[in-house]
Amino acid sequence: MSFNKLISVLLLALFIHPFSAKCQREMTKTVTVEGSYVASENETPAYGHAQALWNAKKEALRAAGVTEDISSTTIIVLGGTGSEFKEICSELGRLELAGRVRVKEQQDKTPQFTDNHLIRYSTVIRADVVLEEAKEDLFFKFECNGIRNAYRSGEKMAFTVTAKKECYLRIFYFGKTASDNAQLFPMEGVFRDVPLKADVPVAFPPEESRYLYKDAPFDYTMETSVGDGVEQGVVLIVALKKNYPFTGDVTYERVINWWSKIPRDEKQWEWHGVNIVPDN
Repeated sequence: MSFNKLISVLLLALFIHPFSAKCQREMTKTVTVEGSYVASENETPAYGHAQALWNAKKEALRAAGVTEDISSTTIIVLGGTGSEFKEICSELGRLELAGRVRVKEQQDKTPQFTDNHLIRYSTVIRADVVLEEAKEDLFFKFECNGIRNAYRSGEKMAFTVTAKKECYLRIFYFGKTASDNAQLFPMEGVFRDVPLKADVPVAFPPEESRYLYKDAPFDYTMETSVGDGVEQGVVLIVALKKNYPFTGDVTYERVINWWSKIPRDEKQWEWHGVNIVPDN
């Protein structure tokens, strides 16, 4: 199993507060709004339309009266080339809109040239904005120690998690391409889905028998596959009061959709930017 990363990542985590998808805990408001984006000369039409949709979703939140919750996550990467990973990680906040702003209708307008000969993309959406009644449980916390900012190819990632209350854990890795994405814990046939005990540090990858299906060791080995280049990735750790399983392929959108449907007072999370540099 290989995991990818880059050289120096600064994570500024200002998250949009999630909205519960449980009917008994949520309220919805339907709004119609428009979002636009002026693309630079080197940005593709697909990117321009995607950014216009992202801005429309933010406008939907504002129209629903949740302006104070709108913010974004920025990852500043030193080096590297354009990729799906870099585009998504530039504003992780956009993924957190999934499950909160549910687009019912979307109409992309014809792109227009601006006065300075750039292209403006605009999108009109009608969407249900999901509002949450539950608030963050300030006593439901966990600490993660040991994840480094950078690894050399071939090094093993290891860290500890200490939960303040008994909880279930979900750990995901997102790499440069979809084939690099993985759920690191639990893992079918390797790590059992058992809760962490309160105030007991747990090493990851786990070595205690209660977490293992078998005794064979398992490492989180960091490997680069781009020759002399540096690869980047993100680790997402989610603590849950209840056992909310994640199933299926690990993609940015699917994980965030799953995560956003869990009530705010039943989860905590951390993002960690990591990088792999060639071992030479």
